[in-house]
Amino acid sequence: MVKIRPSLACLALVAGVLACLALTAAPASAKKKSKPAEPVVEESAEDMVFAKSFIGKTYVDELPIEGWEDAGGGLVSPPIYVHEYQREDGTLLVLTSKETTPQKGDTPGSYVVLDALLVSKLRPGAVLSVACVQGDDQTLRFIGEAKGGEQKEMWTDISRAWEISLETGAIASIPPKGVKCTNPSF
Repeated sequence: MVKIRPSLACLALVAGVLACLALTAAPASAKKKSKPAEPVVEESAEDMVFAKSFIGKTYVDELPIEGWEDAGGGLVSPPIYVHEYQREDGTLLVLTSKETTPQKGDTPGSYVVLDALLVSKLRPGAVLSVACVQGDDQTLRFIGEAKGGEQKEMWTDISRAWEISLETGAIASIPPKGVKCTNPSF
């Protein structure tokens, strides 16, 4: 039987590699701690069914919702509108609508609901804004969970964002990078 002995140079090379690995690996406590991920909020199935039940609903002038306070809204881009409602427990409902008959004189306009967004939990100190922009696009077709100083007109601390399609009124979740929202008290 032939015994193979590693050469001294080979052993020195392996020892060197292991020493380098030991020096580059830092203990877990020494590593930079990353910011914890935002909690994923699961909306209740009942609330989601309620929110989606508005899609296709037609109304004239305003759409009062029992148990919800009207928090305002406005024109996104003709003929798409956005409207926000808040429930006593803090849950927010955002509806997009399309103007089907314009207002004429004293006759109010009529609308059809295109999509619904339900947000039940916001991070502490944040608000849901339906008046947001992204990058060079100054159309207020973005929604954001925003936080910022009272002295600033635009808030850039956005943790979640959604985009309203100008063609269909659909609301879709997007990465919040580059989204800015107007300070509601400015």
